[in-house]
Amino acid sequence: MRAFAIAAIIAALTVPANAQMGRSKGGGGKLGQKSDEQIAAEQQKKKNEENAYKDALRKIPDKPVKPTDPWASTR
Repeated sequence: MRAFAIAAIIAALTVPANAQMGRSKGGGGKLGQKSDEQIAAEQQKKKNEENAYKDALRKIPDKPVKPTDPWASTR
């Protein structure tokens, strides 16, 4: 009985570790590796964000350059 209890405890402790191994639905991908579709989607998203950022910078109007003279009113 004691051996059965020890075996049950060991089995209960190994189940969570087995669940963390990262077995994907697609069939045996390694943990942390991305598929080609995911990589392409991320690159496209990054490119779109970069283009949006550049467009936003172009929309900001330039400040007119005025010479600043703090003593102009005192003269």
